[in-house]
Amino acid sequence: MSKYNVALIFGGCTPEHEVSIVTAHQVCIALQDFSDGSGGHQVIPIYVTKDGEWLTGDALRDLSTFTDGNLPHPSDFDKVSVEFHPNPQFVVTAKHWLGQNVRKRTVLPVDVVFPSIHGMHGEDGTLQGLLELMNLPYVGARVVGSAVGMDKIMMKAILSENELPVLPYLCWSHHDGETRREELIEKVEASLSYPLFVKPAMSGSSIGVSHVKNQDELCAAAEVAGHYSRRILVEKAVENPLEINCAVMGMDDPIASVCEQPVTQANFLSFDDKYIHQNGESSGMAGADRKIPAPISEELTLHIQHLATHTFRVLDCAGVARIDFLVDANEKVYVNEINTIPGSYSYYLWTHQGIEFPQLVSDLIDLAFTAHAEKNALTYTYTTNLLSQAGASLAKLKKGDKLGL
Repeated sequence: MSKYNVALIFGGCTPEHEVSIVTAHQVCIALQDFSDGSGGHQVIPIYVTKDGEWLTGDALRDLSTFTDGNLPHPSDFDKVSVEFHPNPQFVVTAKHWLGQNVRKRTVLPVDVVFPSIHGMHGEDGTLQGLLELMNLPYVGARVVGSAVGMDKIMMKAILSENELPVLPYLCWSHHDGETRREELIEKVEASLSYPLFVKPAMSGSSIGVSHVKNQDELCAAAEVAGHYSRRILVEKAVENPLEINCAVMGMDDPIASVCEQPVTQANFLSFDDKYIHQNGESSGMAGADRKIPAPISEELTLHIQHLATHTFRVLDCAGVARIDFLVDANEKVYVNEINTIPGSYSYYLWTHQGIEFPQLVSDLIDLAFTAHAEKNALTYTYTTNLLSQAGASLAKLKKGDKLGL
């Protein structure tokens, strides 16, 4: 296997900050461990603080750096910056103090980026846009797939347009909620029936999500969701649903993983159900209670796997994503959401198909280079005589100004 310098970006200005740290350290271990015993990739950890500072340093590879009761302090690590040079090229550098007012600049030899930020400012297309401008290969969905996959409202609209099954829903902005509250509640109760789910349009890990059974709970839930997103989604709840998840990997011809059934006694999987387990410790999504393979019929399994790969393609995804489904009592299946950077990269689903985590991350890096090569094979220039014509027009305009016309 080829070995690369992999920038592992994690943390971030997101409610899922701590979850990202867990996922990143699982990925770090896998990146450094090739199954053939030949070592692994060189990991360059880049930690984004909750305040948005980018840091790097060897200690960031060690989870204990984050578990001593405090998150790393910026003064203890080199600060990362992205610089533009006349070449032209973007360069990722680290700066650290050598003494008073003396700072050393070190270029980080990044071959490929492995994003492991969940939620806002990492999974939503913003980080992917930066990496596109830098022309760096990176793992996972590109800008459009990341942005649409993160926005539950846009995702549902696009899936519905492509005849993929989604639950009935309504949505509104914070401004609408402030100025048309009674009208919106009336519209919800006229077109949807309780129970309902209220969700932030831009959030993950069930943060800000509420299950409501009446108008008072609806109003309170909308207030909570509004703290995490400018836009709010209200959708019909499935009574006693069977939750089934399926991961998908690839690009143009993706493959589906085995299906899983998360286990919970509540109406939906809360943050604690997903990440905080009986012993009070967290191993990310890999440690959540689940049944693998899901105890469902072969026919239903194949149907869900087909819907998963179709969803993946419709949303223009790449790398690995996990698609979550809801199944009602009549075995009607609904696409609930897609996670373009799933917790723990859903490696626990691929191990059931003989793909261990080190192999998975290496496959994802190979896909990143394939996507990058395809991007750079496109034409980004178009030669015309527009500027010559514009120059003539501007000359006439200037002449007219001098004549006072």
